[in-house]
Amino acid sequence: MRLAPLVLAFGAGLAMSAVSESRQGAPAWTENAIVDSASAARSAYARASAALRGGDLATARREAARAARAWPTQPAYQWARVAIALRASDTTTLLDALTRYADLGVGRDLTLDPALARYAALTAFRAGAARHAAQAAPLARSVPIAVLPDSTFWPEGFDADPRTGFLYVTSIRHRTIAELTPRGDYVREIFPRGGVGLGAMLGVRVDPARGVLWATTAGIPQVAGYAPADSGTQALLRIRLPEGEVDGRWDLPPSAAGHTLGDVAIGPLGDVFMSDSRDPVLYRLAADSTRLQEYRHDLFRSLQGVAPAPGARVVFVADYSHGLLKVDVFSGTVTRLADAPGSTSLGCDGLTWHDGALIAVQNGVTPPRVMRFTLDSAWTRITRADVLDRNVPLADEPTMGAMVGDAFVYVANSQWQKYDDAGTLRPGATLRKPVLLSVRAATR
Repeated sequence: MRLAPLVLAFGAGLAMSAVSESRQGAPAWTENAIVDSASAARSAYARASAALRGGDLATARREAARAARAWPTQPAYQWARVAIALRASDTTTLLDALTRYADLGVGRDLTLDPALARYAALTAFRAGAARHAAQAAPLARSVPIAVLPDSTFWPEGFDADPRTGFLYVTSIRHRTIAELTPRGDYVREIFPRGGVGLGAMLGVRVDPARGVLWATTAGIPQVAGYAPADSGTQALLRIRLPEGEVDGRWDLPPSAAGHTLGDVAIGPLGDVFMSDSRDPVLYRLAADSTRLQEYRHDLFRSLQGVAPAPGARVVFVADYSHGLLKVDVFSGTVTRLADAPGSTSLGCDGLTWHDGALIAVQNGVTPPRVMRFTLDSAWTRITRADVLDRNVPLADEPTMGAMVGDAFVYVANSQWQKYDDAGTLRPGATLRKPVLLSVRAATR
């Protein structure tokens, strides 16, 4: 889920996303050091932004460098250095920042901005541009398995029922969940559009043992017919199948920060987990309980996808700001997974477990992609970061997905960037019918 990612125009027509941070390696760091470093980086980035707006290039350059040092696997901080270097005609900083950006395994099309054209004759720039181009090039291994007929549907979450093969896709815009056949044919919408007492439908998971769907709903301005009173709608729903009736509901109390319930997942013993991205809490509904248990931690800043691991003790959660986190369900201990060399785990949204790895929809980097993060035996470190799908033309805004057999099926084209924060379609935006893509989760 991506709720209004912060994007700051940073000079020379270059836009850079500041939705997330992560830290590569350094397993010796304490949790407090990680949090402090990320906070220091954000503060430095804010000072760099203010200085640039005021025309103080020296301060902007110094503070952007400080942000990049504090949190080196945040591409946005390196891109800030690029933008400032362009304004200052600082070739050394420009080339260094472009290199460090590419060192994270991501890239941009450097031919799109005319401000960079004057460096095209430099050998070092050409080498860097080639790396960027290779790491931004489309890598389309996926195939479409379903197309929803309504371009206004605004999909977000997805899951499949292993008993029937039926597919379930949530709608932000219309407060409902679509049910499709295994072939992708439309069956029904479980709730009437604009359903009373419901907000945007975000995460969804099939619970075959209980014969129900679990779904999260949130009253956010992006839903059709939004009214201020809708903001109080924040709930976990249990929906009986095949009737499609809500037979359990867990509403959250008001919070000063507000709530936005995102993903939902089911553990091996039937525990249900859900994440709150606005008031960053991980919730657990134990299989033998009717009360939500809260997990709070300093590493929680913008929680997104949730992926229980085998064995019932560990659940992984994607945090847009701090990367991939391991949560011990019994002790509450939270560990940030160390990144693999030459990669970043920031900006992950949908998350699922598969055969010793986490499959993630990484829509907080440019370009968006689907990743396989292979873990070590202790589940504390990412040993490999492999791209499964990248910059696929159909997948301009991927969000969440689920394993269907040996394939990862995900929502390819949600519509967050096509609407403003008030839920109004942006001028010139073109909606396309939602597509589900399927990609092999194995890398070899």
